[in-house]
Amino acid sequence: MDVKEDEYENIPTLSAKITALFLQQNLDIKPEQIVAMHRIPTKKGQTRPVLIKLRNNDDKSAVMRKRKEMKNAGHRLVDDVTALNTGLMSRLQLHKDIESTWFFNGSVFALTKRQERIKFDLYDNIDTVIREFRELRAKRN
Repeated sequence: MDVKEDEYENIPTLSAKITALFLQQNLDIKPEQIVAMHRIPTKKGQTRPVLIKLRNNDDKSAVMRKRKEMKNAGHRLVDDVTALNTGLMSRLQLHKDIESTWFFNGSVFALTKRQERIKFDLYDNIDTVIREFRELRAKRN
């Protein structure tokens, strides 16, 4: 999360800043709901991003749903995507039947060119998952 860094910043002041930003977006996230928070290194001269771990996954989902509003207010929010999930998303993007991919709530999803939303796991065979999804949907109809 992009938050301006003060020269004498510490965790309690950073926590107060973050919770105030959440409140501005009508998110009732209190300091005790934050399990861990720290800044991570970046290139010299840039604002160091803040990494936040929330106690409850529902709270994280609520925060991530406000991503667009936070971005409009000048604060970028991103999910911490593992290298394996990033690789899966890359493989999906290269597939002929996939239009777009995204990461939400710990899972990787893709939208097919037929406008089907499908959840994928790390070691899935993409063609097989798409075929099985379509077969299952055809049985229901």
